[in-house]
Amino acid sequence: MKKSSAWISIALTGSLITGGAVYATTYKSDKHGVITRVIDGDTVDMTIAGTQTRVRLLNIDTPETVDPSKAVECLGPEASEHLESLLQPGDKVELQYDVEREDRYGRTLAAVYKDDEFINRSIAAAGLGIAVKYEPNTKFYDEVLAGQLEAEAQTSGLFSPEVSCAIPSQVGNALTELDQVPSEAATTVEEAESMAADAAAAAAAGLLVSKSLKSLTPDTHPVTYALLAKKFPNALSKLDSSVQKAQDLEGQHSERHRELVKEEKERKKKEAEAKAKREAEKKAKREAQEAAERQAAQQAAERRAAERRATERRAAERRSTPQPRTTTPRRIEPKRPSVPKNYTGPRCYAPGGKTWKPCG
Repeated sequence: MKKSSAWISIALTGSLITGGAVYATTYKSDKHGVITRVIDGDTVDMTIAGTQTRVRLLNIDTPETVDPSKAVECLGPEASEHLESLLQPGDKVELQYDVEREDRYGRTLAAVYKDDEFINRSIAAAGLGIAVKYEPNTKFYDEVLAGQLEAEAQTSGLFSPEVSCAIPSQVGNALTELDQVPSEAATTVEEAESMAADAAAAAAAGLLVSKSLKSLTPDTHPVTYALLAKKFPNALSKLDSSVQKAQDLEGQHSERHRELVKEEKERKKKEAEAKAKREAEKKAKREAQEAAERQAAQQAAERRAAERRATERRAAERRSTPQPRTTTPRRIEPKRPSVPKNYTGPRCYAPGGKTWKPCG
């Protein structure tokens, strides 16, 4: 047996005995790695061919979290947590490469597979990253984009209207508030004031969202900026249009408020004048009645005084007029007819039955 054949035989025999020796030997290849730790949503440290290596996943970009020159983007921490759930320390992965093997930061650029799961695509499918092309590395772009389209269809993560920091949520909530601004004319001062306040609040909130999104740059918010430019290109124009409409409505409601205030002042003035007129009329009527009552009372008093004076005058006149002497008339007894003494004949009595005379 040749020496080389003997060494091969010994190696094969040893691999059968040690079981995992051949598997371990394969991880000395640059096509395999062992996870050390996750850095952020698209970057991971691993051991490749015995060397500690930082790997940047190809054709996927997740929201920033660790770059000191960039703000922490929406769902950045969640993207990191998601990758940590997919790749844990000690996990063995397979690597595939494209044209360029390293980026300008010295990171290895690779597609990462774990148990036949394409990790780059899984991140995009969860809505925690977007498909990107960095020429000339475009080999895995289509597959990562397919994952992103799944997330869009399911409104997951960065495409969810339920995630408060996501563009659909920010713009959608602002548009909902703006669409609820009433356009009909108010009928009361309070209603007009409330409508103007609602319109102003909705316009201010929408304007704040618009200005915030317009302030983003590809350097400070690369993922959010890319989404805004590529996936939601009409969001800002629609938002700005709705903000302008709300501002116009605020002006209309404010003008209506001024009109109603003026009308209410005029109405109150007329009511006050009418009330004053009624009060004046009521007062004049009362005063006239009181004057009539005083006049009647005065006239009655004058009549009583006149009657009293007349009575007193008559009394005085009686006192001053001599009274004639009055004599009591002497009673003249009627003459009794002479009656024969011892008359026993019929008697005829005079009225009153006190005197009589012989009848005949």
